[in-house]
Amino acid sequence: MQRSTLAKRVWLLFFLAVVACYFYGLGRPPLLGPDEPRYAQVAHEMFLRADFITPTLGGHTWFEKPSLLYWMMMAAYGAFGVTEFAARLGPALAGLLTGLLIFWLGRRVERACEDREKPRGLGQWSSLALLSSGGLIVFSRGASFDIIVTLTVTLSLCCFFVSELERDARRRLWLLAGFYAGVGLSLLAKGLVGIVVPFGVTGTYFLLRRTWPDRKSLTSMLWGMPLALLIAASWYAPVTARHGWLFIDEFFVQHHFARFVSNKYHHPQPFWFYLPMMAALIFPWTAFLVGSFRTTARLSWRGKEPLTKFHLFALAWLVVPVAFFSLSESKLPGYVLPALPGAALLAGEYLVGFLN
Repeated sequence: MQRSTLAKRVWLLFFLAVVACYFYGLGRPPLLGPDEPRYAQVAHEMFLRADFITPTLGGHTWFEKPSLLYWMMMAAYGAFGVTEFAARLGPALAGLLTGLLIFWLGRRVERACEDREKPRGLGQWSSLALLSSGGLIVFSRGASFDIIVTLTVTLSLCCFFVSELERDARRRLWLLAGFYAGVGLSLLAKGLVGIVVPFGVTGTYFLLRRTWPDRKSLTSMLWGMPLALLIAASWYAPVTARHGWLFIDEFFVQHHFARFVSNKYHHPQPFWFYLPMMAALIFPWTAFLVGSFRTTARLSWRGKEPLTKFHLFALAWLVVPVAFFSLSESKLPGYVLPALPGAALLAGEYLVGFLN
């Protein structure tokens, strides 16, 4: 059997095993910890009232998180009944979709490279590294906002980087629209972090390359930001109109700014907390992630080769969420889950070189 055929079959077997990890026994355990029962109950109350705007817990308004996860749970409740399986189905699908987006990005990088430097299997192995990482599996099997924002941020950043590789003007326009649509969905997934991470990653990418975005990327903000805000306004506008300052104070002031700058919610951790946490989230591919940093040291950072751009973009994708949330006074493991796809891309790139 040829080595390429064997590698494809091994990858397929791994992929099928990983899919089973996401769905097997998904509804068997009871809702765990303080968060899963809380989020499932909020969605249940909204479902019973057929109310897509106001989250409530025990009949009282609950503005800790935005609406996207609740909407996914409500749809699953309508299709499968109010069960643990239905509460977790959306996050499980979000985890798999995140892996498929990484597969798409890796394949586009392969197509953009010259034959002599083509990283064959980059899409396959990067997506497998992500889907089989402990962090993505754990958070995808629970009712978690972190996996939802990871999906939407991944959609946004994959569209942006593929637009960097795309030469057709019309397709590039659609990809940039996908970037801004992902930002809008990220705002619905977990609030203002939906803007901070995508724009932080893209800005850091250009900073690492010591170059400016081209004119089309810059001017796209004139129509792209209104698109993102229009998508986000599908919930933010009616909930603000209905509840006014009560929503603004609880959602933005208390659960965004106060959570970031103080220990109000009692989640203190040292500044370096997310370094070992990322090593744990990407396990069992931690060694490949560490090995990828050797590639970083050898790069000509201003190079225009697709593989160089890819590596620096993945590096920015890893560094920005980790750095941003390290500054926060409140730290939980799931906060840096949006950095995991970037880590998987770096690990996948090194893994491809290792296999070759």
